[in-house]
Amino acid sequence: MGDEGDEEAKISNFFEQEKQISVIKSFKKTTFRLKGATSRLKSAASKLKGATPRLKGAASKLKGATSKLKSSTPKLKGSTSKLKGSTSKPRGSTSRLINLGLTQ
Repeated sequence: MGDEGDEEAKISNFFEQEKQISVIKSFKKTTFRLKGATSRLKSAASKLKGATPRLKGAASKLKGATSKLKSSTPKLKGSTSKLKGSTSKPRGSTSRLINLGLTQ
């Protein structure tokens, strides 16, 4: 009977060790995946840090361009009104030229 009890204890111990090995393997796999995810996260964070100054620079350029556009709009309006005013002058000159041509 003693041998049978020893045998059962050995079998029980073996299965317990198998469970522990399975848990360790699972833990190692999970740890490996976590390391990979951490590495990808660090890479993404690094890219984001690099993109932030470029984004700020682009925003600054956009503000500058918007400011220039705003300041040039009144100038454009002034030029347009001058152009309209100068367009009526040739019309008057043209009619005078026609009148001169008709009278001669």
